[in-house]
Amino acid sequence: MRFEASSSANALIMNGKLPHLITPWRIIIDTDEETITVRKRNADIIGIDEKIIAFRFIRNITIDQHVFGADIHIKAIGGQISARYIPKSDAKTIKKMLIEYNKTKKAKSIIFS
Repeated sequence: MRFEASSSANALIMNGKLPHLITPWRIIIDTDEETITVRKRNADIIGIDEKIIAFRFIRNITIDQHVFGADIHIKAIGGQISARYIPKSDAKTIKKMLIEYNKTKKAKSIIFS
């Protein structure tokens, strides 16, 4: 299963992050490939910055809610990825998906602790 979420234009405007309207964050959860991808277009709008982590390296999921939108931070062995100002419902869905996926794994291969 694949789930995608992108920064909400409303959340970006209401939080005063207008420069990010043309370069929003996008997070993609792919349970088939067991990866999480965060993409954001460069400030010069020519290229795309992309970070990919495997589920097996996840150690912590943090959701920071704002009045409008939420940030999701996923800590992994060797680094961290973040998607900012996504809709709160999408952040909760991502967290729920990862926890449900974690429940399907055997005790020896839990994806995050």
